[in-house]
Amino acid sequence: MDEKLLINILLSSLLSFFLAQYLIPLMKKAALELNILDIPDNELKKHKKPTPYMGGMAVYMAIIFSVSILVPLNRFVTSFFLGATMIVLIGFVDDLKAMKPGLKFLLQSLAILIVIRGGIYIKLAIFPDYVNYLLTFFWLLTIINAFNFLDVMNGLSTMVAIASMIFFIFYSSLEGNFVISLVSTASLGAYLSFLYHNFPEAGIFLGDSGSMLLGYIAGVLSFAIDYSYLNRISVIIPLILLFIPLAEIVFTIIRRVCHGIPPWKGSPHHLSFFIRDKIGAVKTTYYFGFLVFLSGVSSVILSLGYFKLFLVFFVILLVFTFVVPLFYERRKNGNN
Repeated sequence: MDEKLLINILLSSLLSFFLAQYLIPLMKKAALELNILDIPDNELKKHKKPTPYMGGMAVYMAIIFSVSILVPLNRFVTSFFLGATMIVLIGFVDDLKAMKPGLKFLLQSLAILIVIRGGIYIKLAIFPDYVNYLLTFFWLLTIINAFNFLDVMNGLSTMVAIASMIFFIFYSSLEGNFVISLVSTASLGAYLSFLYHNFPEAGIFLGDSGSMLLGYIAGVLSFAIDYSYLNRISVIIPLILLFIPLAEIVFTIIRRVCHGIPPWKGSPHHLSFFIRDKIGAVKTTYYFGFLVFLSGVSSVILSLGYFKLFLVFFVILLVFTFVVPLFYERRKNGNN
């Protein structure tokens, strides 16, 4: 990596961080004045007082401005910005007045289709384009909503996004992908800045606009990096890096279905809630960060070609994600 590129990468992160620091208080003030607040209900929303949304708008503006200054506006960047803008607007409208799930999925789908039309899609040589389009559609729809599912306690979705960005920076730098490196570092800077205002005590929330944006960025960056030069099986690295968001949404949906609750209806059956009830909210946020770091390390081991060692680490990841919570569940039941 040459010196100029390294300076630009560091600059994008710092610029995004300080822009978000400036914008977040402004968004907080605007949300309070416009009454765009998350009201506690003592069921799923257990925060102590009404808390402003619109943190996601500050994160969005910080990233877009930082990247626009440092990266030429080619087709990828323009399509990426368009998709991010549409996702943020959908989430913002949902923050103002909760959408019906069907309408929300429809609008998300339209945004994803436009992004694919703009040339941002998974490109696996073994599949024809229409299969890659379908894979991209379902991947982005899943990851966007997975991060939305994660946004249920202070700092959780942001912590997961921060840990993911670290590995996206690593892989894009290895590949020499200047654009993805800059987008990743700009995102990292904005996320760190927001985390300061949201964790452990929350002065502002991301809102659906922010949590969906985090999912959109992670989803796009995960396949915008070319892993094929590492080894043949490295194509599954995005699945490993984003294993924890995927685990959250799959675990939650399965538990809801088992309890006769529609998958899209809010309930306390999240994997994150399950762990929070055992160790507390703050420790759960750190725990999820650790899990994403472990999944990232597993992906690096795979990229180096140590397949057997990767399997060992991935089994450890599975144990910490699923077996440990089940152990605490059994212990709790035994004590009752």
